[in-house]
Amino acid sequence: MHNFSPLISALESAPLAANELCRIFHGRGHSVEHLSHLNLDFYPPSLFLVSYEEIDDDTLKVLTDQVWQWAQQHAPDQVTAMVYQQRAGLQTQNKLVQGILPEPHTVKEGAVEFIVDLMSRQNTGIFPDMRSGREFVSNNSQNAKVLNLFSYTCGFSVSAMQGGADSVINMDMNKGVLRTGKQNHQLNGFERGVSFLPHDILKSFGKLKKAAPFDLIIVDPPSFQKGSFILTKDYQKVLRRLPELLNSNTQLLLCANSPELSESAFKALIAEHTHDAIEFVERLAPTAGFIEIDSDRSLKALIYKTSEK
Repeated sequence: MHNFSPLISALESAPLAANELCRIFHGRGHSVEHLSHLNLDFYPPSLFLVSYEEIDDDTLKVLTDQVWQWAQQHAPDQVTAMVYQQRAGLQTQNKLVQGILPEPHTVKEGAVEFIVDLMSRQNTGIFPDMRSGREFVSNNSQNAKVLNLFSYTCGFSVSAMQGGADSVINMDMNKGVLRTGKQNHQLNGFERGVSFLPHDILKSFGKLKKAAPFDLIIVDPPSFQKGSFILTKDYQKVLRRLPELLNSNTQLLLCANSPELSESAFKALIAEHTHDAIEFVERLAPTAGFIEIDSDRSLKALIYKTSEK
């Protein structure tokens, strides 16, 4: 019989009443080995269950029934829908298991809101594990000129504006995600001082150099984007150009979400390709709910600043 009790226990201690985006069960952190293929998130008012392995129909029914039964008994006002995403194999499949999703679907995180889509693609529009990064950005953006590279749906930019940034440049070659990014800014009332550049970052440093220097730079690339960016091969190309964009006290948030790249290897890569123009400050603590057995395999969000040498 399948033992899903650790996942149900995580539901019992989850902050569902806050009605904010959060990770409930982080199986991918390998703290419960037999459930390491499962994650469970809360995108109010929906639970979002993800499996990185194929689950047979009977097992899936047992799991989703247990989760839904718990939600109906203990949090019926907060949880009114449930989506299952199968991420094994070539095709990601999303299926509405229970309830009805709001349209449009927005979720809160602190003082800001984001548009999400749990049904039509692999990524939902916001990454729950990067909340600590967004909080850092919000806390370090007062009157700042901010550059957000690989901006996706511009979560960092919304956080920067919330923190009092003067301006943010968002750059991502995907026009679709930038459109959502623009909507995220409108949703939060940030219309001025934000620009959206649909360019290939590796080919657009001339534009960025003209706009430099920046007070805060965020680099959060995908691990792998077919035909455009491979983290282990292309990150160094970005790092090499960063020194051209700095002032004397620029802060940088440099992120890597690749299990193959350890923290020490990431730091070595940064030192080598920025030629010590920046110095390490700290690694951000994981977002609440993201319990990791091996921190080298988990998300690495490192803070740097312009070197004083």
